Amino acid sequence: MNKKNIETKLKKLGVENYSIADDGVVDVNGTVDISFKKLKEIPVQFGLVKGDFNCSNNKLESLKGSPQTVGVSFFCHENRLTSLEYGPMSAGKAYVCSKNSLTSLKGAPKSINGSFNCSENQLSSLEGGPGFVNGNYDCTKNKLKTLKGLPKYVSQVLYCTGNQIPTDRITKFKIMSSYLIITDDEE
Repeated sequence: MNKKNIETKLKKLGVENYSIADDGVVDVNGTVDISFKKLKEIPVQFGLVKGDFNCSNNKLESLKGSPQTVGVSFFCHENRLTSLEYGPMSAGKAYVCSKNSLTSLKGAPKSINGSFNCSENQLSSLEGGPGFVNGNYDCTKNKLKTLKGLPKYVSQVLYCTGNQIPTDRITKFKIMSSYLIITDDEE
């Protein structure tokens, strides 16, 4: 895709303060909000977005085109995603992928310097998700029967309601990490 076509697409999306590299990758010195645009795909390839990147409330089935690095928060909730592949490897404050059809967290960043929300998906495992979350971790309303794949560190609250995790597994985790609150509707 040539630069003129990329510029046309960016203008249509309302993206400003950008630079386009020779390979067509778009870096943005600010925030990108392409939510509520009925997008089935992200129409250009982003590289670095220094602010937020919001592609929520669309019809996305893939994160292809997402930036590799997001300076503040990444929002891709309320789409049709089944995977986080092609999503950013780094998000500064938050990564929100709730209300999709995710069956895996493969492709999620390895650490989040803020909160991670993968609630209301089809997850049966947390494997592949971040191993370090310096904020809240919300995995409510999935199909979890185990906490396998849970991050080694969550600095604030772990929300895990609406799953089918046996009480003894929750209690065992509470003993290991008493500073976290883990609840379940089945208790």
